[in-house]
Amino acid sequence: MKMKSVLFAVVAMAAVGWAGSVAAATAKGPICEASANVNSTTYYNCSGSSHTALDMGNASCGEWNHRAMLSGSFYYKYYGGCAAACYGSDCNGGAGNYYVVTGANGWDFRQLHIYANVSSGSKTCDGCALGLVGGTGSATGPHVHADNRQYGTRKSAWYTSKGTTCGSSAYCGKIVGAPTL
Repeated sequence: MKMKSVLFAVVAMAAVGWAGSVAAATAKGPICEASANVNSTTYYNCSGSSHTALDMGNASCGEWNHRAMLSGSFYYKYYGGCAAACYGSDCNGGAGNYYVVTGANGWDFRQLHIYANVSSGSKTCDGCALGLVGGTGSATGPHVHADNRQYGTRKSAWYTSKGTTCGSSAYCGKIVGAPTL
């Protein structure tokens, strides 16, 4: 019985440690070029229509500058199947090719519209190259769409604590927010 209690305590401590490290995740800009900027933010995009996510781009498509946004080692699950596209395609319910990091309590962090290529696939990494910047799914041009969801509902103010607004730099060395996981 003592062994069972000790084992339970070890598992509980490991779970608390895992949850604590995941909850402290920060997001870096995903596009490693100085010209990358924010072109859409919470509740509105830079042209005025409703939007509940962070969109960043640099007007390039098919380039290896789409980075994993979370600081720390995370498992990025890949959802593909869309043909390469820069200006929209009807695929995966509008998400196109995308990655999801799943956290605790129903939280997910997603990066959408990845250009299809042979290196795309699920991976565990810290800031690694996820794929090429694209416009797959319901995209009007090449960019990175990042959203934070809880039980499937977008929670879009995750980057406001960093002062990220339309026109802000999205360079990959800059932290643009702290999503919940």
